[in-house]
Amino acid sequence: MRDRSLWVGMAGAMLLAAACARAPTPQPTASVTVTFELALGGSGFSLTVYAQEVTTGKTISQLYSSGAHGGVVLPTSAPLLFTLDAPGTYVFYSNMINAPEDYHFGATGCPPGPDCTQTDLKALDVVPGGTYEVYFSDRSGERHAPVPTPHAPVSGPWQR
Repeated sequence: MRDRSLWVGMAGAMLLAAACARAPTPQPTASVTVTFELALGGSGFSLTVYAQEVTTGKTISQLYSSGAHGGVVLPTSAPLLFTLDAPGTYVFYSNMINAPEDYHFGATGCPPGPDCTQTDLKALDVVPGGTYEVYFSDRSGERHAPVPTPHAPVSGPWQR
């Protein structure tokens, strides 16, 4: 009888501890919409798009695909939405799936329009609850921006 009382007491204590335990606090996040204007929007390509925190190297990736076959020109595909831990400082870049070494793009902050000479990645500071936009084009600066090694702190050139 004594063993049973001991077990009942221990079970009660564990239930009490579980009931009093706090749920983990969710990580605050920010939303970043990534938009592309590459080859006029309908040339048939796929990219792996990365958001990388510059200090920790935490990297999140998504697939972006735009396609056209037989001379059909389609509108630009829908933007990507990244939900990122906040606060943080992130750079964005992408590699073309069929030729990742030959075609990579870094978000340098270049606006649409004539060729851009900026080749440093433009870092984005995000805060909890914030919403942001990042724009990619195939301007020469973005095509030649060096891309960092995923899952490692960013060591290449970037600026805020």
